[in-house]
Amino acid sequence: MKRFLNLKNILTIKVILIQANIIYKNLSDFNMNIRSLMNKQKLMVDNIICVAIIIVIFTLLMFFRLIAIMSILVYPMAVLIPLGIYRSYKTIFNRELKISSKIIIVILQIGYAIFSMFFLNILFSYPHITLSYIIYFLSIPVLLIGFAGFLKGLIIEAYSPSLRGLNMLIGIITVIETIIAIIFADVNFIFHFSALLVLLSINGILRAALYLSEYALSLKKKRNFKIVFIIMNNPIIQTPVEER
Repeated sequence: MKRFLNLKNILTIKVILIQANIIYKNLSDFNMNIRSLMNKQKLMVDNIICVAIIIVIFTLLMFFRLIAIMSILVYPMAVLIPLGIYRSYKTIFNRELKISSKIIIVILQIGYAIFSMFFLNILFSYPHITLSYIIYFLSIPVLLIGFAGFLKGLIIEAYSPSLRGLNMLIGIITVIETIIAIIFADVNFIFHFSALLVLLSINGILRAALYLSEYALSLKKKRNFKIVFIIMNNPIIQTPVEER
């Protein structure tokens, strides 16, 4: 009887191991299929941008410690402003929420944005914090955005050729203007500040058009703006040319 039970247990264990092996092979095949769909060019660009961000952070910590320390407060606070506006917009047009919930969320988001602007105003009102610091903090993300636009246009072949060229051109102009603005931050503050904002806006529009071009879509239709955020949030899956 004991031998029979032991034999039965052994057979059960073997069956479980065989099933586990089959499941493991299926998962491995699935992962291989997913990886085969990943656009290596997009991954390359993302890796280069990550390295660039690390270099920028390391440079700030080594040579510009005050800016590095202030960045911990400035960038999160600055993000709260557009984030509060965007979430307020989404909340207002969300049909699933009750009116009372909408009012509470909108008030909170607007409150966050106002608090952020108030905090930044106090921070940059200190005597030793000059207007040039505004250029510095604005230049760092604009520089990375311009560099990323240039790389995406240069490397990724899935996008429209004309939009790739535009993103490369605007990316180079953005990088050059950003470097000039950093060097001459104390001179022509209004010009450099306005130029960086304009270039930031142009990069945003061209980047949205670039992402949509992979799916044969354009910015002429307003509803495609929502698709841009969906594309940005989804995994980097390559779209075959035949399907576009």
